[in-house]
Amino acid sequence: MSVEKRVGQGAGFRKTAVAALAALLALAVSACGNGREDLHSWERDPIVPGYSAADIEIGSAFSAVLEVHGEPEEHRRDGGYLYAYYGRTRQGGKIDDPASWILVVTLYDQGNGYLDPDDEVGAVEVSSPYAGRTSGGVGIGSTAGEVEEEFGSCPNVSTSSTEYGELFLYSYADRGVEFLISSLEGVVTVMVTAYGGLRPVEEKSGEGASAEGIFGSHRADPILPGQSAAGIGIGADFRSVREIYGPPDSSGHTTEGLVYATYTGGYGTWKLTVYLEDRDKGKGLDDFDTVVSICLRHPYAGRTPKGVGIGSSQAEVIKEFGTPERQTAGLHQGEQVTVLEYNTKGIVFALRSTTGEVTEIDVNRPLASS
Repeated sequence: MSVEKRVGQGAGFRKTAVAALAALLALAVSACGNGREDLHSWERDPIVPGYSAADIEIGSAFSAVLEVHGEPEEHRRDGGYLYAYYGRTRQGGKIDDPASWILVVTLYDQGNGYLDPDDEVGAVEVSSPYAGRTSGGVGIGSTAGEVEEEFGSCPNVSTSSTEYGELFLYSYADRGVEFLISSLEGVVTVMVTAYGGLRPVEEKSGEGASAEGIFGSHRADPILPGQSAAGIGIGADFRSVREIYGPPDSSGHTTEGLVYATYTGGYGTWKLTVYLEDRDKGKGLDDFDTVVSICLRHPYAGRTPKGVGIGSSQAEVIKEFGTPERQTAGLHQGEQVTVLEYNTKGIVFALRSTTGEVTEIDVNRPLASS
């Protein structure tokens, strides 16, 4: 359970109360020996800073959490955040007693004070006996030295002395991960957030078009393979993209001679990336660079002519588009995915290997059949 939930809103683990830390260590020590061999598959899911843990992606909808974890055992609202609690490990404690839950999900409330399928995941917090680890092997029980060996010297460490020993809060907010470390037990809790940490509730979009999120009024525009999506047409110039979405959050060029514009909505991983032909070969975005690919992720809600969209199954993709021209598997944004390419039709799908659900759709300039 995050220190943020015990000592104040909007600060993640960064505001630390001595009393809360003392309670955390006391309960963490008392929870030792509660490890299980019959872990659920999600309890072994890798910890991917800035992106995911426990089979939950940062920025995904609560409906995706429900599909994997079901209804939470407890939930509550605090300020503009909602908290969903899973896997009680300590009976008899209050809902926000630390070390009482394997998994706590923090969500941005859509405004009605209740957990709804569209509420957005802001943080995923895991504690013992969670067995998943980072790519460098850091997880519950790791030492501070092991944390810094993978993530570097921590720029923000909070410390508290308790009768049970020292507690250290290692915050790598820019990397999207924070570790609460006991001098006796090592890492006792890991929290994954978007890069930069939990965003302040005040930044939540309000009424009108802004409530549609990054895609605005184009959030549910149809996906036309080889032609358009999200209000952007293949062959359009970057000037028209900028008129809709503004300046990109990041941009650059590829080894294939393309330039790209990435949009995050101000937090987390990208939701929209546009690749363009670099007309002047200057390796920078220019008004008249032309769109060759539109890459879409949650919360985009548009669908293809027969209803395939983010969250659709592989069977639904194949039913509409047939056998893929090329199918590959690999690691993408920290998770195993299956890629189905329909290049002559101008569309490509990335599906999460564990669930078979579409997580990314790329609308591309169609390639000539070979």
